[in-house]
Amino acid sequence: MEHVLEREDRQEELTKEIKSIVKEIENDDLKVVTFMEYTSPPKEIKPKVIKFNKALELLRLIAKQGKIQKGVAKIMFYSPSTERSRGLTPTMMAGFQYIEPGVATKPHSHNMASIYLVVKGKGYSIIDGKKYYWEEGDIFVVPANAVHSHVNTSNEEVVLFDVTDSGLLENLGILEFKEED
Repeated sequence: MEHVLEREDRQEELTKEIKSIVKEIENDDLKVVTFMEYTSPPKEIKPKVIKFNKALELLRLIAKQGKIQKGVAKIMFYSPSTERSRGLTPTMMAGFQYIEPGVATKPHSHNMASIYLVVKGKGYSIIDGKKYYWEEGDIFVVPANAVHSHVNTSNEEVVLFDVTDSGLLENLGILEFKEED
């Protein structure tokens, strides 16, 4: 018969008599854990509500500033409780992209997969050289490592909501981004 162990931090107790050798092994970037099952559990991830109207106001300001690309804004959300993963959960991150009328994002790729919901507007995405048309309410997927860009073909702003698996990749230390020339 098996049972799930209640995780509690017992490292002080477990290393009390062997601390001197543990200290010889450890340095600023290396720590010793004695029996992983007796470490503190991860922080609790709490529910969140993201206010769309405030996010949209921020997106418009970023697009107007044009510090990375004129007419384009991207914001992602994360919870400090996810620590290294910088996601809303330890494996996922969510955010918005904003594209002014007639503007296209720069072609780029990343090793995270993305699922998009078109919140406002219409246009198309070029994913690995092929056009995929979308409009408000549609959902589209960009596979990991696919070179892609998004184009606003309407007379109104485009807002895309996306969820990625970047938290998982960040935790593994392998998250990367590439911009096409």
